[in-house]
Amino acid sequence: MWEIMAVQTINFVTGDAAFAVDRNGVISVWNQAAEKTFGYPASQALQQKCWKLLCGKDSFSNKYCCKRCPLIDMAFKNEPVNGFKATFRTASDGRKQFSISCVTVFDESDNGLLLHLCHPQQETTDRDYQVTINKPVAIPKKVTISIRETEVLSMLADEKSTREIASVLGISPATVRNHIYSILRKLRVHTRLEAVMSGKRRKLI
Repeated sequence: MWEIMAVQTINFVTGDAAFAVDRNGVISVWNQAAEKTFGYPASQALQQKCWKLLCGKDSFSNKYCCKRCPLIDMAFKNEPVNGFKATFRTASDGRKQFSISCVTVFDESDNGLLLHLCHPQQETTDRDYQVTINKPVAIPKKVTISIRETEVLSMLADEKSTREIASVLGISPATVRNHIYSILRKLRVHTRLEAVMSGKRRKLI
Protein backbone atom coordinates (compact mmCIF):
# COMPACT_ATOMS: atom_id res chain seq x y z
CA MET A 1 0.00 0.00 0.00
CA TRP A 2 1.14 3.57 -0.71
CA GLU A 3 0.58 4.49 2.94
CA ILE A 4 3.50 2.23 3.84
CA MET A 5 5.68 3.77 1.17
CA ALA A 6 4.90 7.28 2.40
CA VAL A 7 6.78 6.86 5.66
CA GLN A 8 9.90 5.28 4.22
CA THR A 9 12.83 6.24 2.00
CA ILE A 10 12.39 3.97 -1.01
CA ASN A 11 15.51 3.06 -2.99
CA PHE A 12 14.77 2.64 -6.68
CA VAL A 13 17.19 0.82 -8.94
CA THR A 14 18.43 4.04 -10.49
CA GLY A 15 21.29 6.41 -9.87
CA ASP A 16 19.03 9.40 -10.51
CA ALA A 17 16.96 11.25 -7.98
CA ALA A 18 13.44 9.81 -7.86
CA PHE A 19 10.33 10.94 -6.08
CA ALA A 20 6.62 10.24 -6.42
CA VAL A 21 3.50 12.26 -5.67
CA ASP A 22 -0.11 11.30 -5.15
CA ARG A 23 -3.18 12.86 -6.79
CA ASN A 24 -2.89 15.89 -4.50
CA GLY A 25 0.76 16.55 -5.25
CA VAL A 26 1.89 15.21 -1.88
CA ILE A 27 5.35 13.61 -1.96
CA SER A 28 4.94 9.98 -0.95
CA VAL A 29 8.25 8.53 -2.12
CA TRP A 30 11.72 10.12 -1.87
CA ASN A 31 14.77 7.97 -2.60
CA GLN A 32 18.32 8.36 -1.30
CA ALA A 33 19.50 9.86 -4.58
CA ALA A 34 16.84 12.56 -4.17
CA GLU A 35 18.17 13.29 -0.68
CA LYS A 36 21.68 13.72 -2.08
CA THR A 37 20.65 15.67 -5.19
CA PHE A 38 18.15 18.08 -3.67
CA GLY A 39 19.64 18.24 -0.19
CA TYR A 40 16.37 17.52 1.58
CA PRO A 41 16.25 14.44 3.85
CA ALA A 42 13.27 12.13 3.40
CA SER A 43 11.94 13.24 6.79
CA GLN A 44 11.63 16.79 5.43
CA ALA A 45 10.42 15.96 1.92
CA LEU A 46 7.78 13.29 2.59
CA GLN A 47 4.22 14.60 2.99
CA GLN A 48 5.21 17.99 1.56
CA LYS A 49 3.46 19.46 -1.49
CA CYS A 50 5.90 18.99 -4.36
CA TRP A 51 5.42 22.49 -5.77
CA LYS A 52 6.07 24.10 -2.36
CA LEU A 53 9.26 22.14 -1.73
CA LEU A 54 10.82 22.14 -5.21
CA CYS A 55 9.29 25.25 -6.82
CA GLY A 56 9.76 23.88 -10.33
CA LYS A 57 10.25 26.33 -13.21
CA ASP A 58 10.36 25.78 -16.95
CA SER A 59 13.10 26.97 -19.31
CA PHE A 60 11.48 30.41 -19.49
CA SER A 61 11.43 30.78 -15.68
CA ASN A 62 7.65 30.37 -15.61
CA LYS A 63 6.28 28.48 -12.62
CA TYR A 64 6.07 24.83 -13.65
CA CYS A 65 4.91 23.19 -10.45
CA CYS A 66 1.56 24.45 -9.25
CA LYS A 67 -1.49 23.47 -7.22
CA ARG A 68 -3.39 22.37 -10.33
CA CYS A 69 -0.48 20.56 -11.94
CA PRO A 70 -1.31 19.59 -15.55
CA LEU A 71 1.04 16.60 -15.32
CA ILE A 72 -0.83 15.14 -12.36
CA ASP A 73 -4.12 15.78 -14.16
CA MET A 74 -2.87 13.90 -17.23
CA ALA A 75 -1.25 11.06 -15.29
CA PHE A 76 -4.32 10.14 -13.26
CA LYS A 77 -6.49 10.20 -16.37
CA ASN A 78 -4.21 7.51 -17.81
CA GLU A 79 -2.72 9.94 -20.31
CA PRO A 80 1.03 9.53 -21.01
CA VAL A 81 3.27 12.28 -19.62
CA ASN A 82 6.15 12.99 -21.96
CA GLY A 83 9.61 13.87 -20.71
CA PHE A 84 10.44 17.51 -20.04
CA LYS A 85 13.13 19.78 -18.63
CA ALA A 86 12.76 21.97 -15.56
CA THR A 87 14.75 23.46 -12.72
CA PHE A 88 14.06 22.61 -9.09
CA ARG A 89 15.03 24.46 -5.94
CA THR A 90 17.55 22.72 -3.69
CA ALA A 91 18.10 22.95 0.05
CA SER A 92 21.04 25.28 -0.56
CA ASP A 93 18.64 27.80 -2.19
CA GLY A 94 20.24 27.27 -5.58
CA ARG A 95 18.55 25.70 -8.59
CA LYS A 96 19.43 22.60 -10.56
CA GLN A 97 18.25 21.74 -14.03
CA PHE A 98 16.89 18.27 -14.76
CA SER A 99 15.67 16.17 -17.61
CA ILE A 100 12.62 14.45 -16.15
CA SER A 101 10.78 11.28 -17.08
CA CYS A 102 7.45 10.38 -15.50
CA VAL A 103 5.79 7.04 -14.85
CA THR A 104 2.33 6.55 -13.34
CA VAL A 105 1.82 3.43 -11.23
CA PHE A 106 -1.37 2.08 -9.66
CA ASP A 107 -1.96 -0.49 -6.94
CA GLU A 108 -4.73 -3.11 -6.83
CA SER A 109 -7.15 -0.53 -5.39
CA ASP A 110 -6.43 1.93 -8.22
CA ASN A 111 -4.53 4.24 -5.90
CA GLY A 112 -1.86 5.90 -7.97
CA LEU A 113 1.50 7.63 -7.74
CA LEU A 114 3.23 9.77 -10.35
CA LEU A 115 6.92 8.87 -10.27
CA HIS A 116 9.50 11.47 -11.37
CA LEU A 117 12.95 10.27 -12.47
CA CYS A 118 15.24 13.31 -12.43
CA HIS A 119 18.46 13.22 -14.44
CA PRO A 120 20.64 16.25 -13.55
CA GLN A 121 21.67 18.55 -16.38
CA GLN A 122 24.10 21.44 -16.21
CA GLU A 123 23.89 22.94 -12.74
CA THR A 124 22.83 26.56 -12.53
CA THR A 125 22.19 29.22 -9.94
CA ASP A 126 19.29 31.63 -9.80
CA ARG A 127 21.58 34.38 -11.11
CA ASP A 128 22.88 32.29 -14.00
CA TYR A 129 19.36 31.11 -14.76
CA GLN A 130 18.04 34.67 -14.93
CA VAL A 131 20.78 35.69 -17.35
CA THR A 132 20.04 32.71 -19.56
CA ILE A 133 16.31 33.22 -19.77
CA ASN A 134 16.63 36.93 -20.52
CA LYS A 135 18.35 36.17 -23.80
CA PRO A 136 16.12 36.52 -26.89
CA VAL A 137 14.14 33.36 -27.49
CA ALA A 138 13.89 32.13 -31.04
CA ILE A 139 10.27 31.51 -31.98
CA PRO A 140 9.87 28.50 -34.30
CA LYS A 141 8.15 28.73 -37.66
CA LYS A 142 4.55 29.83 -37.75
CA VAL A 143 2.09 27.21 -36.61
CA THR A 144 -1.57 27.05 -37.55
CA ILE A 145 -4.16 25.47 -35.29
CA SER A 146 -7.86 25.09 -35.96
CA ILE A 147 -10.61 27.27 -34.51
CA ARG A 148 -11.67 24.47 -32.18
CA GLU A 149 -8.07 23.89 -31.08
CA THR A 150 -7.79 27.62 -30.37
CA GLU A 151 -10.88 27.37 -28.17
CA VAL A 152 -9.41 24.40 -26.31
CA LEU A 153 -6.04 26.13 -25.87
CA SER A 154 -7.74 29.27 -24.53
CA MET A 155 -9.61 27.18 -21.97
CA LEU A 156 -6.39 25.45 -20.96
CA ALA A 157 -4.96 28.92 -20.36
CA ASP A 158 -7.91 29.53 -18.05
CA GLU A 159 -6.91 26.35 -16.13
CA LYS A 160 -10.05 24.47 -17.12
CA SER A 161 -9.97 20.69 -16.82
CA THR A 162 -10.69 18.24 -19.63
CA ARG A 163 -14.23 17.65 -18.34
CA GLU A 164 -14.89 21.38 -17.97
CA ILE A 165 -13.78 22.02 -21.55
CA ALA A 166 -15.92 19.14 -22.79
CA SER A 167 -18.95 20.54 -20.98
CA VAL A 168 -18.49 24.06 -22.36
CA LEU A 169 -17.92 22.90 -25.94
CA GLY A 170 -20.54 20.14 -25.84
CA ILE A 171 -18.10 17.41 -26.84
CA SER A 172 -16.78 14.30 -25.13
CA PRO A 173 -13.68 14.32 -22.88
CA ALA A 174 -12.06 11.90 -25.33
CA THR A 175 -12.50 14.44 -28.14
CA VAL A 176 -11.01 17.14 -25.94
CA ARG A 177 -7.99 14.94 -25.28
CA ASN A 178 -7.61 14.37 -29.04
CA HIS A 179 -7.61 18.14 -29.60
CA ILE A 180 -5.03 18.59 -26.84
CA TYR A 181 -2.83 15.88 -28.34
CA SER A 182 -3.03 17.63 -31.71
CA ILE A 183 -2.12 20.97 -30.11
CA LEU A 184 0.89 19.45 -28.34
CA ARG A 185 2.05 17.84 -31.56
CA LYS A 186 1.70 21.02 -33.63
CA LEU A 187 3.43 23.19 -31.05
CA ARG A 188 6.08 20.52 -30.44
CA VAL A 189 5.66 20.63 -26.68
CA HIS A 190 5.06 17.95 -24.06
CA THR A 191 2.60 19.35 -21.55
CA ARG A 192 -0.51 21.50 -21.40
CA LEU A 193 1.36 24.18 -19.53
CA GLU A 194 4.03 24.34 -22.21
CA ALA A 195 1.30 24.49 -24.87
CA VAL A 196 -0.31 27.50 -23.18
CA MET A 197 3.01 29.32 -22.90
CA SER A 198 3.92 28.51 -26.50
CA GLY A 199 0.46 29.61 -27.68
CA LYS A 200 0.86 32.95 -25.91
CA ARG A 201 4.33 33.52 -27.35
CA ARG A 202 3.01 32.76 -30.83
CA LYS A 203 -0.02 35.00 -30.19
CA LEU A 204 -2.39 32.11 -30.90
CA ILE A 205 -4.42 33.05 -27.80
